[in-house]
Amino acid sequence: MNFNALMRADVAAADALDQFDLAAWRDAFLPNAVYRAQARENFDRGLPLAAIYLDGWGMMNDRITAIEKTLVFSPRAIRHVLSVPHVVSETANIVCTRTSFSIFQSLHGAMPEILALGCYHDEWVSGDRAPRIAKRTAVYDNALIPNSLVYPL
Repeated sequence: MNFNALMRADVAAADALDQFDLAAWRDAFLPNAVYRAQARENFDRGLPLAAIYLDGWGMMNDRITAIEKTLVFSPRAIRHVLSVPHVVSETANIVCTRTSFSIFQSLHGAMPEILALGCYHDEWVSGDRAPRIAKRTAVYDNALIPNSLVYPL
């Protein structure tokens, strides 16, 4: 798999969230992909509990609809800052990576704040146009998260 293409796909997925383009974020995943946002404590212990668990595009579409049509939250700007992906393992079609992230948010009329710090544990699959995510676990390091974490990290 082309590493530059993988980096571009990783940045594009984060940028889609920053632009509130949730359909483009979903499209970075395979239709049967799994996305989890999980506390480091649970991840390190191998425990399954996650703040967000989405199994496939059906659940992702439900989350997108909830965010865009039904949830009410204060307007904000979100920015992801990513490290260069670290390749953990690689086969002909699958690359597993770890990418550190810092996510900042700025609510209207307030100072910017750190929303989450952590690491993406990803499984990428070669796609016809670009690599796509088969599995992403967004492991957040901060013990406290907003009590209304509805937006993917």
